[in-house]
Amino acid sequence: MAYRLICVYETRDSLTPDIRIEVNLEGRTASLAPFLRKISLDDLYKEGVTENENILFLLNHAGLQHQPFKINPKLLTASSVRMILQKHSRNYFQFQGKGSAKKIACPLKNVVANDLIPVGSLLCGELYINNLKEWKHKIEVRVRYADALNSFYPAYSSIPYITHANDLFVRDNDKERVMLQMLGEGYDWKTASLTLTDYDTDFIKQLIERGWKVYVPNQSNSHSAVYIHSEPSGIVWFSTEEVPVSNFSQQLLDGFLHSRNYHVFDDNILLFRKNDVEKIDDETIVGDLVKCPSDVNSVYFNNVSLTVEEKKGIDTLLKRCFKATLRDYQKDGVLWLQERRKNHQGCLLADEMGLGKTIQIIAHLCCVNAATNKHLIILPTSLVYNWQNEVQTFAPQLMKQLTFVSYDMLRIHIHDYINHEYDTIIIDEAQIIKNRQTQKYQAVRKLKCKHKIILTGTPIENTVDELWSHFMVLMPEMKVLYDSLRSMGVPTSKEVYIGLTSKLLKPFILRRNKEQVLSDLPEKTEKTIYIELSDSERAIYQRIHHAILQALGTGVSGRVSSIAIEGLLRLRQACVSANLLPQNLTAHSFVESSKLKVAVEYIRNFKSEDRKVLVFSQFVSALNEMEKLLDKSNIQYVVLYGDTRNRDVQVKKFQNDKSITVFLISLKAGGVGLNLTSADRVIMLDDWWNPAVEDQAMARSHRIGQKNNVLVLRLVCKDTVEEKILQLQNKKRQTISMFNSSNDKLTIEDIRLLLG
Repeated sequence: MAYRLICVYETRDSLTPDIRIEVNLEGRTASLAPFLRKISLDDLYKEGVTENENILFLLNHAGLQHQPFKINPKLLTASSVRMILQKHSRNYFQFQGKGSAKKIACPLKNVVANDLIPVGSLLCGELYINNLKEWKHKIEVRVRYADALNSFYPAYSSIPYITHANDLFVRDNDKERVMLQMLGEGYDWKTASLTLTDYDTDFIKQLIERGWKVYVPNQSNSHSAVYIHSEPSGIVWFSTEEVPVSNFSQQLLDGFLHSRNYHVFDDNILLFRKNDVEKIDDETIVGDLVKCPSDVNSVYFNNVSLTVEEKKGIDTLLKRCFKATLRDYQKDGVLWLQERRKNHQGCLLADEMGLGKTIQIIAHLCCVNAATNKHLIILPTSLVYNWQNEVQTFAPQLMKQLTFVSYDMLRIHIHDYINHEYDTIIIDEAQIIKNRQTQKYQAVRKLKCKHKIILTGTPIENTVDELWSHFMVLMPEMKVLYDSLRSMGVPTSKEVYIGLTSKLLKPFILRRNKEQVLSDLPEKTEKTIYIELSDSERAIYQRIHHAILQALGTGVSGRVSSIAIEGLLRLRQACVSANLLPQNLTAHSFVESSKLKVAVEYIRNFKSEDRKVLVFSQFVSALNEMEKLLDKSNIQYVVLYGDTRNRDVQVKKFQNDKSITVFLISLKAGGVGLNLTSADRVIMLDDWWNPAVEDQAMARSHRIGQKNNVLVLRLVCKDTVEEKILQLQNKKRQTISMFNSSNDKLTIEDIRLLLG
């Protein structure tokens, strides 16, 4: 989107006319479109203008940050300003801002202008941090002159600027360049922004000491200056309060644990480098770390990095063996896994759900290039098909090297596995074995391999001990360190225990979230979760499927459509929960739903991450069954069905009550018209024939006001009509209504595909 700028003259005085600058969206038409309001100078710089960019300098030097952009007549005494306006091609006349605007030639005449304008006094450079979450990125840079109406964009212009005293001065180009060179290689001259390689508090401190000012956003939609503070330990940090807070160490630790380089406390904003938590001096542990046995020391010291040649080799293998292009952070993850393997270190890939942990592991295994290597992947039964599908898609040659086993099957048949020495063992959804007392945990510990990798999006669900449990599987020698910490009494101090655990285990944990590695704007990630029906569910499904095919085979004219619609409805219900079907079709009083069970497991994980979840279904009976499962799991929820009254009360309760995790919504009642931005997780229990309806459901959360990336999970039963519906939707993205015959877009061929 680009803008075009319109010069509107309100008087025809050729010497000092009243001039304002109006804004249009650039379009294909040459006619004067309606003026846009509430456009700021920042907007114009960000989106760009189609011609005469010098007018942006004029607005900036005139002190005009927001509309109305009315030019101070004093600026017209400078020939450079008049020349800019004379060269502009979009000129209109509108008497005193009233009536329609009429296109005219520029009325400004050449006059003897005052060009003996003095050079202004450059005060300082200014850095504006607008994104606290990633404050090292895209820091806006401005320059400030004495008595100027505002600060200026660094791109230099020789046209004069106006002061509060209505005097004209010109900027000092030489001094500005010297000052901007202080910003180093991280400064982008084109975008007038500074990006640091790290949260470099020392560099910012140097800039402040050399005269720069740093500002952060405040609650009044403005900016507040920050002040330098230093700790005896050498930590440098900044605060909007001139007097440093007394509990800075706790706030730094909190930032470290939440992967934040900032903290907001009593309306005070603190900026720091979270990794400086390692400099915190804690009397409880000083001197004790060096007493660790040598086998533990070897884990931490003498580590070697990947060489340039090794990295090139990895690139070559990925190009040859991996059928996809990795995002930058995913490539970093593969290199990190390779480096941990090189140093014989077990590791934990703990990226947030939706960032592609599975893809990174498959790419990593492609780089472990010996064809004789055998790898074991331990995972929940519900994920086996997902893994197999992704391996077949991205690296099918790996299939013969992989063995998949569920946690339960491994526990039951452990003797079939302990005599094998695998190259790599992948332990997916490892929160399942967080308890060291369980048989599943003990079974995993007995396995032998060269390298172990744990995958989990929730490395800590309840206690820090769970993280240590994982590392005793990854590197058994870590138990000695854990026991040493316990003997020191560290766990009795939660802050110290968490801080120390973070220090000791951080080298072996890679944790990224969407806010860190994806774009600033919230992103919507859609993921299909394939589910295996239980034996009893599969028997019910197949019995119904067989009956439908028999009915269609009778060839009764005129009934094919109704039989198909009824049959597809029953098959879909069987996929969600057999309890939705008439009992004469199930021959059971109650059948446990595999799909609802998986949904609740995901909800538990989301709750542990303090996420809110929307659950959609066309079947209210399925949502009623879900209510009972949530009650058993002590998960609070609200509902919105067709018979729900005061729906706005339910919405407000969900949006504002942090104790409520789930919103159960029937499609008919809540597919549209809801703003539920407190949720950033969406679960779709059943498919929708119309992709547009599905998009509407996602939009309840993924919309303006959503600050987090949204993850949408489609729960699809493997080898059922649900898989075929997804294939059909991918083939033809059109409006599909199976339950409105007048708008039925499915052909007989489509129906046969779904039911075949």
